[in-house]
Amino acid sequence: MSAHHPTRSGFTLVELLVVIAIIGILIALLLPAVQAAREAARRSQCVNNIKQLVLGCHNFHDKFNEFPYARKYDIWDTYTWTQLILPYIEQQAVYENYWTLPQRGYVTSYPGPNGPIGDDTRLRTARHTRIPVFNCPSDGGPWGNELNTNAYGFYRGNYRGCVGSGDMYGEDVQDGTSGPWKPGVFAVRHNQSFDTGAGVETRGVRIAEIIDGTSNTTMISEGIMPTVTWWGGPIGSIIYGNMGGALYSNAITPNSTAPDRIIGPCPQNQGDTIYTEPCVSIGGNAWWTPSAARAYAGARSRHPGGVNVGMADGSVRFFSNTIDLLTWRYLGTRNGQESVQAF
Repeated sequence: MSAHHPTRSGFTLVELLVVIAIIGILIALLLPAVQAAREAARRSQCVNNIKQLVLGCHNFHDKFNEFPYARKYDIWDTYTWTQLILPYIEQQAVYENYWTLPQRGYVTSYPGPNGPIGDDTRLRTARHTRIPVFNCPSDGGPWGNELNTNAYGFYRGNYRGCVGSGDMYGEDVQDGTSGPWKPGVFAVRHNQSFDTGAGVETRGVRIAEIIDGTSNTTMISEGIMPTVTWWGGPIGSIIYGNMGGALYSNAITPNSTAPDRIIGPCPQNQGDTIYTEPCVSIGGNAWWTPSAARAYAGARSRHPGGVNVGMADGSVRFFSNTIDLLTWRYLGTRNGQESVQAF
């Protein structure tokens, strides 16, 4: 008797190629949906972060009857609102490590009451602490800045307070338009000082001073961080009350193709090839000087189509890149008395 060999079944080469092609098509169809779902989750977390920061500012207002100030002194690299709200976003220990923050007495040295710079163990611990609420997950990070240095290292962040529609003093940014140039919630007054008896007293804005209405006034929005590990310039340096650091302006629309115009170097000037947002340096930074006039940095994000914005009433809104420039500037001011239909 002859042996019986059963016939083996299998794929032909053509069938295999067809199956691979179908799988590839399904992956191509599914991938955008997965990416969209992930971005929706990241955007939701970003909204929650801004909500916590705005509520932290309101809790600060409940205690001191004013919002946090934008600049402790009207100088470069001074303390700012991001340190003041730390106890109100469950970061009391970090706040206490910024031990020079409540001190008075202006000096031209570090560490001191002017700002968080200094070769000091407690200040360094505070600057090196990662605080997730200051980072939008859509932008990656957090990115460190000069962490290998004892006096200057810190982590960058994404969220900035709105100074108004112009520079941080509510004045003309010289962009060829007529403004309007008016102050916002985090505006600064020329030569202000936290010291007792100062000619221009540092103080925050009271809710009663937001006469345009808290629901029509932008308070906190987003920025994009540099990625270089060394000094990347003021952009993303949220521990300092500088334009592009803890502060931004509604002088340009969200994610504008018009460049940010900042004091100090742009990330591209520092060799950052990943940061591609338009930026122009209009002057060098200098300690112990204001370093702020006519500088502005806009709201920017990695979210498709616009930016998240915390309003002065505590709500969070998404504003499109295509919002009318005049409307956007009106929303940045606290006392312009403009009629705004933003929503």
